[in-house]
Amino acid sequence: MKKQIFIVQTKSELERCYPVMKELRPHLSFEEYVSIYEQAHASDGYEIVAVEVQGQIIAVMGFRFLSDFVRGKHVYIDDLVSSEKLRSQGLGAELLLFAEEVARTSGCKSLRLCRPPTDILEILPLFDEGFIF
Repeated sequence: MKKQIFIVQTKSELERCYPVMKELRPHLSFEEYVSIYEQAHASDGYEIVAVEVQGQIIAVMGFRFLSDFVRGKHVYIDDLVSSEKLRSQGLGAELLLFAEEVARTSGCKSLRLCRPPTDILEILPLFDEGFIF
């Protein structure tokens, strides 16, 4: 299974990511999704990264750069989800590795993942991979 990981660049790619993003954000209509993306991209530099296999988007991650007194400049990951039928196959870890490389090449010192506390058990194995949150 050959995977391609890329930052969304076109309206068509953005549209293709919606079904997976909707699994994480089921309250968003397609119109709201596009509108929020456009606003966040213009104001905060928010990006969506997609994992594609055989023409299908199977996982997405949304991130932006933030700076604060605690972490300095860092990559803030707002959204991280894989298609329900493909979970537990390491897609989230692959996207986090992509984010780690973005952070490294952009002069960031860490990643910050926005996750509810109930999901902490899902990310504990990532600490073994060396991720700094």
